Order: sequence, then structure tokens, then C-alpha cells
Amino acid sequence: MAGNTETRTASARLNKKKKIFTRKMQARFLLVFCVVFVMFLVLAFRILFLRQRHGVDYTNAVLSHQSYVNTNIPYERGRILDRNGAVLAKNVVTYNVILDPSVVNANNGMYVEPTVEAITKAFNLTAQDIRDILKENPKSAYIILLKDRSYEEVRKFKELQEANHKLVKGVWFETIFTRVYPYGSLASHVVGFVNSDQSTGAGIEFQYNKYLTGKSGRESGYYDEELNLIKKTWPAEDGDTIYSTIDVAVQTAVEKNIRQFNQEMGCKNIGVIVMNPNNGEIYAMASNEGFDLNEPRDLKGFVSEEELATLDENGKVTKLNEMWKNFCISYTFEPGSTFKCITVAAALEEGIATPESKYNCKGVLELDRYKIHCNNRSGHGDLTLEQSLMRSCNMAMIQIANDVGRTTFRTYQDRFGFGFKTGIDLPGEEKGIVVDKANLNEVELATSSFGQGFNVTMIQMAAAYSSIINGGYYYTPHVVKKIVNPYGATVYEANNTISARTVSKSTTEFMRKATYETVVSGTATPAKVKGYLVGGKTGTAQKGARQEEVTDNKYIVSFIGSVPADNPQVVIYVVIDEVNSETLYNSSKPATTLTSSILKEILPHLGLYPSDGEIDYGVDIPAEQAEDDHGAKIEEVKEKE
Repeated sequence: MAGNTETRTASARLNKKKKIFTRKMQARFLLVFCVVFVMFLVLAFRILFLRQRHGVDYTNAVLSHQSYVNTNIPYERGRILDRNGAVLAKNVVTYNVILDPSVVNANNGMYVEPTVEAITKAFNLTAQDIRDILKENPKSAYIILLKDRSYEEVRKFKELQEANHKLVKGVWFETIFTRVYPYGSLASHVVGFVNSDQSTGAGIEFQYNKYLTGKSGRESGYYDEELNLIKKTWPAEDGDTIYSTIDVAVQTAVEKNIRQFNQEMGCKNIGVIVMNPNNGEIYAMASNEGFDLNEPRDLKGFVSEEELATLDENGKVTKLNEMWKNFCISYTFEPGSTFKCITVAAALEEGIATPESKYNCKGVLELDRYKIHCNNRSGHGDLTLEQSLMRSCNMAMIQIANDVGRTTFRTYQDRFGFGFKTGIDLPGEEKGIVVDKANLNEVELATSSFGQGFNVTMIQMAAAYSSIINGGYYYTPHVVKKIVNPYGATVYEANNTISARTVSKSTTEFMRKATYETVVSGTATPAKVKGYLVGGKTGTAQKGARQEEVTDNKYIVSFIGSVPADNPQVVIYVVIDEVNSETLYNSSKPATTLTSSILKEILPHLGLYPSDGEIDYGVDIPAEQAEDDHGAKIEEVKEKE
């Protein structure tokens, strides 16, 4: 019974709930719905009416409170100048033409035709092309219409815009800086370049990128009620200007003479360094004929068209890296007899040799299982220390190195910076390869004494030689003199760092005289320059194996010298890799002759003028008697039966 009662109660409650939404309530709900619907229709018609009558005004009001696209203002990359202010790297200003279709299409398109007409008059575009862009991108606020336009084109458009400023709308300009190199390939390995993606490659551009790089600015704004663009600008911060130590006139003379040499004789590669021995500044540094900094990826001229056609992408990258490689700092080689200056200087410093020391040369020396020859196979006979340099005697150097001993010899290699980077402010410097003291045995010590069996870079030899003839001060070589910010304040200045003391004044005085005599009547006579005191030393080193059965005659020939010999203000180092000559491939004459040609042009420019009257160099050695520096031949001694 109780269960039936509960069931009837629940059923009654359910029936009561069903009767809540009565017919009267349904009628009221329908009335409310109709009223709301009618109000919605009235509102919709009102909106359509207002849009039809005042749509342009509302559009302008919205645009006047709408910020246009923020734009970065590019900084101007810092310039690179030579020591006298000649521009090696600068920027050319061009413009990107920006179109804002949302503005041009405003006011029912009343700005379209006047704006299109102004654009077509100023730039090489057709009216239909512009109309198509406006139609396809009606609401866009930023379309790059043209790139890299000249100032003359931009100026012409601005004049048209100014003349009809109420109807020519929605066009503005981005400033773009393009890196250019006025001298093309001049000092290309020193200056370096900037890629299209703004990354840097080689040289000062790479090494000093943080100074050359500025900070971008920003520009934003809005359109007023007449759709005039109201701008607010946060200016960019330009990069610093770099004054290099390079002298354009000296560099030009060096590269001109290199081109002439290649036209007349040719070789695999040439490196030339001209520097100030008294502070480490590099006046010129050339690696063959360089490459065009404005087209740094153009291999034409470096490889033949036939070879270029066969190269895949990896092959092209390999060739580009070869072309960009700075021969003067990134290539290592055996210095040959130019190193004899180091051997003699070490012996003088240690008191093991004196200007009065005597040496005997018989033309050949047998060590262990090897025969080591002198450049004069008949022998020089008795020589003084000075004569051993003048005639580039290998036998005398072997005796000197043996007296010095391997420990002290190796110490002086370290002192002069061999086996270490010089710290020159350029990327890609190599440190060379020297023989460990433990492996500097009898034969290795002998060959090292005359510059074979280990590798150096050109910049190492130039810096070491400079210290020998400047009084014993080893300056860190450098190619940047100072850096100035956009406001004219100097933010960096080279302090001409003395990183080591190498020799004493007395050793310097001896070396100056001995190297002068080497040019007067020794192996370096072609390096003479009329009216100047030139001192220096030749070098020749055979590449690869040196056994007599080897017929692959590949040599590196060189000359390192200074002017004036009695008070050096300029050091020049010329290295020629594999001379294309059947008779001079192993002769230092191409290097000494090239040196003389360069010095004749650059010395007056550097403020070094001939002495009054002609300088008497003494009696020239007849050609048939002149000894050239052919380096050493090492032949393995065959076991005797």
C-alpha cells in the first residue's frame, strides 16, 4: 500500500510540472520574440543606411587610429679606410618601394588611379600590374613593390606625391644599405667582404665585425583623418669607422707588380708583405691577384671556364675557400735560407759566434746516412760569419747550429715566434710546424739551421726579421690603426704592442751590415734599388722530398729585406710558389727582381727618398760568377758494400 501511495505522489508532481508552461505563457513568449526580431531588423537597416551614407568617414576614422606596420630602420655599416682616409669599403644607399593597398583602396578607391599614375611615371612598372596587386591584396598594409631603387627614382616620385598629396596615398620607402668596395680586388684578403645575408667573410670585415655592426632603429606611426602618414622614429645607430694600416698607393704598386710578374713569367702563387718594422703596421699584404670584393663568389679568373663548368656545388665551395685563403697568414712553407738570419742571430746572442768567427765549407757534409750539400757544391772554403750570410752557406749554418745546440736553437725558435700565431688581427692565421726538441736530432738540427724541415707563415718570418733589424723589439703585426665611432670619438687605437725582446742592439747592428752586404755583393744583388741602402736575405726551399732521384722540381723562392739598411723603416717579404720557368724555378732571382721593382715605386711614397748622388754598391759580381741560393740537396747515403 505504501508503495502505491509514493507512486501516485510522484506522478502528481510530474503532471504539475508539465502544466507550468501554459498557453498564456506561450503567447507572451511569441510576442517578445517578435518585438526583438523587429528591433533587430530596424538596427540592421540603420547600419546599412549609415554605412551607405557615412562609410568613408568611418573608414578614415578607423585608419586614423590604426598603427601601420612597424618598420626597422637599418643601420649603416661602418666604413673601412686606408691609413690616409681612402675608402676601401663603404655603403651605397638604395630604397625599397613599399605599397599599402589598405590605404590606396580607401574612400571607395578614389586614391587608386592618382597613385597608380604617380608610380608608373617614377618607376618602371605598368599600371595594370599595380592595379592587380591592389585588387589581389586589398587589405594588406605592406607589400614590397620594388627593391634597390635609386635616389633619383625616389625623388621623382616624392615630387609627384607632393604635387598631388591629397590623392597620392599609401606609398613609402625603406632605406637599404648595400656594401660596395670602390677598389674592387685591392687588398681583398685584408679587407674581406660582406655576404648578401649580411654574414661576413674574411679580413677586417670578419675580424672587426662587432665594431662595424651598428644597431637597427624603428619607425612606426598612424594615418591622420586625411590619411597622411604621421611617423615616429627611433633612429638607428651606425657602425664605427675603421682606419686600417694599409696604404692604398703601396698596395696598388704591389698588386700591379704581381700582375706584371704573372703576365711575364707566372707561378702558382705569390705573397707580398710590406710593413713597418718599428711598430708592426702592415702597409700592404697581397696574396697573388686577389678576388673582386664586389663579387666575392665569382670564380671567373681563378679557375678556367672549362673547369668551372665541371664543378658541382661542393667543388665550387672548395675553390672559393682556396681563392679566399690569405697566402700571407694561412699558408705554411719551409722558409729556406731566409731563416739563416735567425740562426746567426741566436749564435750572436749566446756569444757562441762573433763577427770574427770563421767557418769552412767543403760543399758537402755527411751526417748519419745522409749527405747534405751546400748551394756551392765545390765549397766556399773559409768564410767569416758575415760572408756565411752573404753567400748563403749551408755548411756554415750547420756548424753554427751544432755549436748552439738543439736546446738553445729550439728556444730561439720559440723566442722569434715560430710555432705560434703572431696574433695578427686577421682571421685564419696558421701557427706553422716546428720540430720538437726531442726530435731535433743531428740531421734535423742541421737542416733546420738553413730553414728546411719545418714550416712557417709569411707573417711569422716578416715579424721575426723585423725584430732582428729594429733593435730586438718583436711587435705584434696588425692591419688596423684605429677605430672611430659615428660621433668622431676614438674607441680603439692600436698600441703597437712589443710582445717580446729577441736580440740585443749589437746583434741588430751586425745583421743590418751583413744583410746590406748580401744585397751589395752576395746572393741578393738583383734586389738593389738605385739611390737606396737595401739589406736582405734570399731563400729557396724545395717542396716535398729532396732525394736526388726526385725530378718534380717544385720550389718556393723568396727574399726578405729592409730599407734603408742602416736604419730600417720598411720591411718587404716576397714569396713565390713554383715559378713557371725552366731556368729560374729554383732561383731566388725572380723574388729579388720583383722586390726591387716594388721598392722603386713605394719608397718615395713612404717618405724615403734617395740619398744625394748615387750610392756605390761596390763592384757587381759578373753573372757567370754570381752564386744563387739554391737551398740544400739531401741525399741518402747508400750502404757501402
